[in-house]
Amino acid sequence: MQTQMLKNYFIICLCFFSCGMKGVFASGLEVSVAGDMVYQQSLSEESDAGDKVLLRGAELLFFAPTDHNFDGVISAAAHDEGGNVMFEVHEMYLASSKIIPYSNFRVGQFFLGIGRLNRFHQHDWNFTYAPRVHRDLLDNEGVFDSGLEYTLYLPTDLPLELTVGITSGFRFGHAHTAGAGPLAPTHYARMAGFYPFSSTNGVQLGFSYLGRKENNKNRMQLIGSDLTAKWRDGKFIRLLLQSEAWFRTQKNAFGEVSQQAGLYLFGEYGLSQANSIGLRVDGFKDLTKENSITNKSINQIHYGFTGQWTFHSSEFTKVRATVTHEMEMEEGVQTIDDSRFDLQFIFIMGSHPAHEF
Repeated sequence: MQTQMLKNYFIICLCFFSCGMKGVFASGLEVSVAGDMVYQQSLSEESDAGDKVLLRGAELLFFAPTDHNFDGVISAAAHDEGGNVMFEVHEMYLASSKIIPYSNFRVGQFFLGIGRLNRFHQHDWNFTYAPRVHRDLLDNEGVFDSGLEYTLYLPTDLPLELTVGITSGFRFGHAHTAGAGPLAPTHYARMAGFYPFSSTNGVQLGFSYLGRKENNKNRMQLIGSDLTAKWRDGKFIRLLLQSEAWFRTQKNAFGEVSQQAGLYLFGEYGLSQANSIGLRVDGFKDLTKENSITNKSINQIHYGFTGQWTFHSSEFTKVRATVTHEMEMEEGVQTIDDSRFDLQFIFIMGSHPAHEF
């Protein structure tokens, strides 16, 4: 099964390249291939690090104008899931910023435009692994779905943008099954503003909401905020600050409510054009966790600390060394003690689309 999936992956690659590079350039088609490899080493007995090199992801991205009004994007990835290599289409959508003034929309399958991490592919993150709040409330990698997303750029003194979207909602998170039709599809919105400190420095602040109602009548609501601030020396980012906070409420068909909240704070300082150091602090709490026998509320909290060094050989190649320690406390007793070391290698071949701030 795995062999056949890999064969299909490379057949697709060959089909696109067999047209000849002359035809590719003439059509305006841009091709990007990204590789993400991680060596995992456990530093504690409870760590789930595999003590091996993990070929975490190989992404193939095609993007180009389809005509004078529309742009097309196709992103496919082969990645490891529990030792099995999975190949799937992450994104395939048609987009336009030319039809409606001050607007951009896309239709198809895409990563939902909420928060910070969820709007970027995993190999473009500023750290190796997602914090606990993102893993539990969104996904290890990100939430993508099929539907329609619309962004309005408001002509105000300070740049503001409003994004709204509605997607099928048959599944939430990274799943390989079709799922069941929801009673209310996934719907979401994000309002973000950019505040410049100077011509090269600034901060972006966003607020997100997501709601859905599953086929079994379970309801979910997510509320979040994200902040990103950058101070540059020319094109060189001297200081980066990034943070997200999320709060989730779930209510099942019997009226039972569960609530979780968490956040992370990340800072990265550029020592030089080629080297930077970073620190991330995570926190997560299940606000309604109960003892299964007594049904009494349990005082629980999860902490995480990550220190990292990144070597930026160029914008297309990075090596990142990370030490992470996560622990969880319940009623004053430590229930999780996970320490690990990771060495990540990221490389990009070909073109790569420009990112938002």
